[in-house]
Amino acid sequence: MKIIVKHMEMNETTGAVEGYTPVAAVDAWQFNDVNEALEYAYRYTNNVDGSWSLKIGEDANDDVEVLVKREDGYGLRSSMMGDRFEIDGVDYRVAMAGFKEVEKA
Repeated sequence: MKIIVKHMEMNETTGAVEGYTPVAAVDAWQFNDVNEALEYAYRYTNNVDGSWSLKIGEDANDDVEVLVKREDGYGLRSSMMGDRFEIDGVDYRVAMAGFKEVEKA
């Protein structure tokens, strides 16, 4: 199962969500359950003990392909509530607890 992780882009002045940027592709090959795959992708796009995007420490994972790099050389932020994870064309929003499927408009 492949998951595209999309980080929310917010307007710094208004706080309005202006879109989503794909930052990672996670190969959750070992999972058949969507929720388990989403949790795996969430864990390995968070900076818990190192940097997931710079592949440092316990956050480094070969199943995670980093899709963008910062110009200043720093690592990417952790995934957070409001970000979206896509599986087979279906978006899931990171919720307060777990994930919620995003209904198509």
